[in-house]
Formats: sequence, structure tokens, C-alpha cells
Amino acid sequence: MKYLDKAPDHDKKMELIKTLRAVTDGKIHTELERARLTRILAQIREKEGNIIEAAELMQEVQVETYGSMDKEEKVDYILEQVRLCLDKGDFVRGTIVSKKITPKTFEKDQLQDLKVRYYNLMIRIYTEKDEYLNIANSYYSIFQTPQVQDDSARWMPLLQNVVVYLVLSPHDNHQNDFLVRLVEEKKLELMKPYKVLLTYFKTMELMRWSSLQELYKTELSQHEVFKGDRGVKRWEDLHNRVIQHNIRVIAKYYTCIRMVRLAQLLELDDEATEKHLCDMVVNGVLWCRIDRLEGVATFAPKEDPNDVLNSWSSNISQLLGKVEKMCHLIHKENMIAGAAK
Repeated sequence: MKYLDKAPDHDKKMELIKTLRAVTDGKIHTELERARLTRILAQIREKEGNIIEAAELMQEVQVETYGSMDKEEKVDYILEQVRLCLDKGDFVRGTIVSKKITPKTFEKDQLQDLKVRYYNLMIRIYTEKDEYLNIANSYYSIFQTPQVQDDSARWMPLLQNVVVYLVLSPHDNHQNDFLVRLVEEKKLELMKPYKVLLTYFKTMELMRWSSLQELYKTELSQHEVFKGDRGVKRWEDLHNRVIQHNIRVIAKYYTCIRMVRLAQLLELDDEATEKHLCDMVVNGVLWCRIDRLEGVATFAPKEDPNDVLNSWSSNISQLLGKVEKMCHLIHKENMIAGAAK
């Protein structure tokens, strides 16, 4: 290996690498040297502009099975394989290779640089599929890295990305739990507009899209998430998240509502309102039935009489239990007062 740098010219060096790779092929005791030679050859091909060949060379090596390679070098090698796959546009293979590494790998502090590289690559994969919640989680993992926490110039844009991608994520239990935890982040106090934006989505109150645009149009338009080819789509996604939030709020406080009034509250026309309702019902976010003849949307399913009776019986039992406990406490206080006299 040390003689490669002493090769008189490029052709001799390439010939030596090919010879060494041929000699070490299929030999377990030289698998580490062959892997390193392959990486050197891939770097040369990449510098020549041949990304596809470089990626194919790296894919031949299954370093996760090598016992002679230490953990840090092994993770670094796999990350290089993932990067080359993404650079050549093969996101499917890049995703498969990335699964050879788990987040638990980066629990030790000495692997923090590799952790940042890993999550940056995962962000590229998730961005290709617009998986907003996974992107937010990846940025948050980088944000929690000790070396990032000490540098405000690094953690501030990361935390902004976490907030933006989180509010762009469709609502579910994981998203809601993440949102509640993120609002408590102390560093958000230095980024008031972003904390207020999170609070809007956390609070079960209606948001007016027109007012939200006035407040955040300038702030968010300058953010990298809303720039480029996908900027328009992400504005549409943000609008959809506001609509879905408002529908959940209305479903919580109304058992039924006229479609005309619902459209006014959502700042939409009747057709768009019905479409959003149907999408949320199909996705299992809420229960709703629309009576088109009457123009009424019902959010509370009709309860079975037996269920109503059982619920009433359970409530009465709990009430009687509390009354009985209160009587015991009063009797106890009377006895203590009598003994004191």
C-alpha cells in the first residue's frame, strides 16, 4: 500500500492497483487491504468524472462482514458507498446500503463527525421522497450533536429546519409528540418567530391562512426550504397542514356543522373543503359523514344505545364511589374533632 504513492506516473499506479486487487481477490487475510485499494481506485475514478464506475467499484465490497476492519473505518466506508450511490442518482440502492448503519452506532462521542455525515446523507434520501418528518428527525439528530451545540452559527439554521419540516409533516402521533417536545426546547427562545409558529400548531385553535401568510411570508420565503423547484409545492403543503389543523380543531368542538360555515372557517370553497375532509377520512385522521342534501358535515359517529348505557352506568358508579369516599373522610374528621374535645 505504501508504494502506491511512490509510483512514477499515473499509468504505473493504476497498473499496480489492478495487480494488487487481482492478487488479493478472494483471500480473507487480505480483505482489508483489498477494500482500501478499491476505495483508492474509486476516488481516482471519481476525480476523472466517472461517478458510475466509482459507485460500482465500492458496491462490490461488503465491509460489514469484515472482522479485521475497525468500527470507525467500517462506518466511514459504508457512508462513502451511500454517497456515491446518491451522487449517481441511485436512491433505491443508497437507501438499502444506508440501512447497514443504525442510529445506535453513533452513541460514542468519537463518532460525531460520522454521525453528522450519516444524517446529512439521510436528509438527501428523505428529501427525494419529501418525507418531512424523517427530515426533521435527521436535522434534530444533528442539532443534538455535542460539537454542534457549542456553535450557534451551526445549530441555529439546523433548528430552523427542524421547525419548518416538522410543521410541513402530516399530523400523526409521532409528529404531535415531536412537536410537543420541541416547543420545550430552550434554544427556541432565541428564535421567537419559529417558536410562535410551533405554538400555533400545538394549540387547538383556528389559524387563519391569510393572517399566517402576512406574518411569515417574508420570513419563510428567505428560508432554503421554500426556495428552488420545490418551493411552490412546499407552500401548498404548508397551506394543507393549516387546513388539516383547522379541521381537527373544528371536529373537536363541533358534532356537526354546515358545509357553508365550514368553508368560511377554512377560507376555502365548498369543493376544496369537501376534498380535504374526504382525504382526512380516507387517511384515518378523523371520522366524518357529509349529508350533501342538507349540506351538513357530522363529526360525531352515532353511538350504540348499549354503549351509551354502559358509559352512563360507569359514570354513575364512579360518582357514587367518590360520594362514599367523601362521606368516610367527613366521618373521619368528625371523629378526630370529637376526640380533641
